[in-house]
Amino acid sequence: MESRVEEISPVLVELKISVPWKTVEQGLDDAYKTLQRRAKVRGFRPGKVPRDVVKKLMGASVKQEVSSTLVQQGLGNAVREHSLDPVAVPEISDAIITDGQPLEFSAKVEVRPKIESVDTSKLDVKREKVLVSDAALDAELERLRTQQAVLVSPEPRATREGDVLTVDLDVEVDGQPRPDLAAKDYTIELGEGQLLEELEQGMLGVQADSSPEISLTFPEDYRHDELKGKAARFKISIKALKEKVLPALDDEFAKDLEHESLDEMKKKLREDLLKRADQRSQSLLKEAVVEKLIDANPIPVPPSMVEQQTRHMLQEYARFQAMLGQQPNLNEAFFEDMKRRAERRVRAGLLFGEVAKTQAIAVTDEDVDTRLAEIAEKSGKHVAKVRADYQGERRQDLQAQLLEHKLLEFLLSKATIEDVEPTTEPEESQT
Repeated sequence: MESRVEEISPVLVELKISVPWKTVEQGLDDAYKTLQRRAKVRGFRPGKVPRDVVKKLMGASVKQEVSSTLVQQGLGNAVREHSLDPVAVPEISDAIITDGQPLEFSAKVEVRPKIESVDTSKLDVKREKVLVSDAALDAELERLRTQQAVLVSPEPRATREGDVLTVDLDVEVDGQPRPDLAAKDYTIELGEGQLLEELEQGMLGVQADSSPEISLTFPEDYRHDELKGKAARFKISIKALKEKVLPALDDEFAKDLEHESLDEMKKKLREDLLKRADQRSQSLLKEAVVEKLIDANPIPVPPSMVEQQTRHMLQEYARFQAMLGQQPNLNEAFFEDMKRRAERRVRAGLLFGEVAKTQAIAVTDEDVDTRLAEIAEKSGKHVAKVRADYQGERRQDLQAQLLEHKLLEFLLSKATIEDVEPTTEPEESQT
């Protein structure tokens, strides 16, 4: 078989393949001999069907089968001969057998780009200092107090932020009742952003036993397409109002949360917040060094890999939205951003692969055993049980995680890191 390769782009090549007639003829001959032994044709004993009869009855299907086999063989030989690294199913032209002629066909093949080198000299990144302010500690204490709050019915008064209301809702959209949007005994905490802003504002400052009516227009970016830009009227019946009473911030409160004293609890909380702040700082640092690596090495990426990554990210997003009970907001801008991020992920993966190859960075069995021992110690399971759990695909995922960790550590060793003040308090202290 003969083949030649033409580069269409750094990630797309076209193979021109020619299979000699002698090879094609041999393939046809073998196929007909097999059929002569197995074919059942009325008027002939098994194994005694003449070749011309088999050819007349099954010639077209034989040629198609032999052509398919030779195409796959020729494609495989050409890929090996030209040291190609395909990333998608090739697009193959029709390959039709003509008696006495070589079988010729072409195949467009998406391939991994050839990366001459990876530039790690421009990895200038910033690392947030690990700090926990008194304000962050106070916010965490307030969050814990809120978690332990009790609901009580106050003396009759107007509603205000922080109140928990039980309401019945009736809704009209464009003047038509919408029972599907109605609700009975619906619980709302004012000030938590559960509702559209106009709706929440209309429920503030009204008496506990009132029935306010609020008119608004759903925003153009509302999550439900059928309601975008529609005029609506909400009829609200406030059935109950309760306010939160927070526990005193004292030693008794700390003991209820299994701490010896308030001071001891504050010390432990500060340590936890510092740990979270350090994790956040390290996570941001790793993200920054990967972004710098991508920007410093603008390699081409195969479209099929971007499409596959985009599909994977969309599936992750859909699962996450389903867990939250939210409707995905899939507009054109969303898809464009998703595709952009998918392309950067693919580029990062290709660069990571090249760095691993050139720097001989790999995951050993010892690395895996060490990590499994850590998992066993943390989970309280016997290491043999953990090792049995991490077989097949799960072990491969663990190896990929360990390799990524090694690669990030290598890139950080090449980076110039500037320590800066935190831009925001850690997200965990605000939840």
